[in-house]
Amino acid sequence: MQLLRFYLVLPVLLLMYSKMSAQESMSLLERKINCQIDSSTVEQILERVVEDNDLFFSFNPDILPKEKTTIQLTNVKLGDLLQSILSPDKYNIDIIDNQIIITLLEIKPIKLSGRVVEAGDGQPIPFASLTIDGETIGTMTNIDGRFDFIIPVRLGKKSVSVRCIGFETRNFTQNELRNNTIINLEPVTIHLREIKVKPIDVSDVLRNFRNNIANNYEPTTQLMVTFYRETIKRDDQYIGVWEAVMEMLKNPYSSGGTDRVRFIKGRKSNFNKTFKDLSLKIQGGPLYITTLDIVRNPETFLDPQFEHIYRYKFEPPVMYNGHLTWVIRFSRKEDVEFPCFYGKILIDTDTYALVNAEFGLDKKSLKLNGETFIRKEPHGFTTRPEGAEYSVNYRLVDGKWQFYSARTDVIFKVKQNKDNFRAEYRSVSDILVTQQYTYPKKARFGPDGLFRADDIFSDIIGQYDPEFWGNYNVIKPDDDLSKALMEIEPSVNQPDNQGLKKDNQP
Repeated sequence: MQLLRFYLVLPVLLLMYSKMSAQESMSLLERKINCQIDSSTVEQILERVVEDNDLFFSFNPDILPKEKTTIQLTNVKLGDLLQSILSPDKYNIDIIDNQIIITLLEIKPIKLSGRVVEAGDGQPIPFASLTIDGETIGTMTNIDGRFDFIIPVRLGKKSVSVRCIGFETRNFTQNELRNNTIINLEPVTIHLREIKVKPIDVSDVLRNFRNNIANNYEPTTQLMVTFYRETIKRDDQYIGVWEAVMEMLKNPYSSGGTDRVRFIKGRKSNFNKTFKDLSLKIQGGPLYITTLDIVRNPETFLDPQFEHIYRYKFEPPVMYNGHLTWVIRFSRKEDVEFPCFYGKILIDTDTYALVNAEFGLDKKSLKLNGETFIRKEPHGFTTRPEGAEYSVNYRLVDGKWQFYSARTDVIFKVKQNKDNFRAEYRSVSDILVTQQYTYPKKARFGPDGLFRADDIFSDIIGQYDPEFWGNYNVIKPDDDLSKALMEIEPSVNQPDNQGLKKDNQP
């Protein structure tokens, strides 16, 4: 059977591609086809057209009409068929790289901006999530608790949930958020129901976590739209920021497949040029940070083969997404000569799902694994890692836990004895899933823009452009970063090939 060939994409993905000439586009839409199908949805009709005519379509199934119709057409132009099932008043049809792109006519989305703080003292709450009830769209606050949330008009009447670990979840109408830009979250007070007390062991909890992965986590392939940012500071001053919107093909947790990542668009800024020119190529990037999904890629503190080298203990439980969770702290046992992590994990007390983890490499592990952090060390310089911290969060969607966000924070010292050069560098990377869809079984995740393990993220994307993101949800820059970007000379604030250098694409 011929495979259905179409992608689930967002409209802005079109910026990646160069359009066909008008003549070529017209030629494709004037192609004569036959279509005879009874009582079918528009999506089913398009599937039949793809299978019978060797065509490529890109669209989001959620935007298509759900009503069923009957088509009995012979020797009709493709463009006429599409107009008969997709109203020109609602849908736009483009031809890009021999693909037929179907999108809704663009309507200016709703933009909500504000700040999430602790009730009482007004302290900012970083990394709080904002989501639309019943939808996979969302965003996150920055280190200052600030956010911008871009919401499609079709979701304008739905409420927004604001949540963070250790605080009570609050729901707001969008009108409430327009009229009140400060959101106060109360620290959560946990009232435990009366229960029968019985001994519980960390090993039992971890074993139940592993045994219930298939039940707790997404069983189908997901296409996730993500925002990714890398920043580097040298001696507490920003020297660069690299950002991208990407698509991630997330395989089912029951399979052993590898997740794949490709670019939609990206930008970069390099500033503070008065510093000594030093080029560091850092191991990691967008592909690496996706491996922080420790449910799919368990670290040693979750692996039964390595439990014996760790010391575990329970801490007071906390609420996460309205669920009571165990907090398990872990660290290396004494006299263990092996790279180990320290940190804590949150596991749901009812389902044994791991929902959050914060962990890092201890000093001994940094000495053992230090060479893995730098891909290309400058000639004549020596580097030494000083710290490596990681976090990963999951969110509940339709009863299944999904990868939602991750963060890496690596500090290392650089020195050169010849010029008496000493500096401390800090590299922080964040990834956030802003939207996702179930990926059709017959769809194909094409090779264009795929990020490979040996690619250096900062070498691929184009220059900084302040109006770059359009209607994508992104993490708002923190105040220090915003000021640094504002100080860039105007000549740098120009997009380069729409932010993505195609000649450098893998």
